[in-house]
Amino acid sequence: MNNLAQRTLSGIVLTAIMVCSCLIGPLFPFVAVFAIVWTMHEYYSMAYGRSGDFIAERILAVVTAVSVFVLLCFILHGVLQARYLVLAILPILAMMIVPVWMKDHSRHSRISHVFVGLVCVGLPLSLLPLLTVRGGSHDSLLLLCIIAVIWLSDVGAYALGTALGQRPGARKLAPAISPKKSLWGLIGAVIAGVLVSVGLHFLGLFKLPLVHCIAIGMLASALGVLGDLVESMFKRDFGYKDSGYLIPGHGGLYDRLDSIIVATPAITAYLVLFGLL
Repeated sequence: MNNLAQRTLSGIVLTAIMVCSCLIGPLFPFVAVFAIVWTMHEYYSMAYGRSGDFIAERILAVVTAVSVFVLLCFILHGVLQARYLVLAILPILAMMIVPVWMKDHSRHSRISHVFVGLVCVGLPLSLLPLLTVRGGSHDSLLLLCIIAVIWLSDVGAYALGTALGQRPGARKLAPAISPKKSLWGLIGAVIAGVLVSVGLHFLGLFKLPLVHCIAIGMLASALGVLGDLVESMFKRDFGYKDSGYLIPGHGGLYDRLDSIIVATPAITAYLVLFGLL
């Protein structure tokens, strides 16, 4: 199977899993928890390689992210009161205390990667229940629309970025991190994101006022591009081309979720601020 066919098949399977997990309420938490655990695992594998450094702390970071996700699910479904979210602080405290008893105290600065993996990878995915639970029941149509905007905006970014962004003198977004990503690509992503948002609105799928659909289209597409740059920054620093090998032809799961990881928390904040959640 050639690389294009492999990428296409993998993309179809990944999209099917994403859509099915969102539409089938009981399935969503299991897929989401797997995504949290695996993306954090990929980040830590890049940061620490095959070394056993800070294994306990890494496990505690994963436990923290999963705890936030599970507690939010219970709280939003009315099973628990919001105050129980403070329980997620306990593994964070343990992460701070455990290194005190390490035998080798010469490499404590490297523990920072544990916290970066938690804050920049795990916790953004842990907030997804805020977009999938409405009125105490599972409703993932909003999340599906946001994901569609993010992923389809890549088409606009690629089209305009290829046509105009590779010309001599074209302004690059972050040449030291990703030499091919240009301002034209960002503009193409935003245009595509807005068009997709408006289209979903008139199809009756994006059930928000039109002005907010346009704003979210701009946010999702622009922050999706920046999310890709954030992951590229990590990969360049750690010396990796892909975050992993889970998805044939695409790389790791983090490679496919990097845009979502940055865009969805900002969109969640936007929706909360405007009273739309």
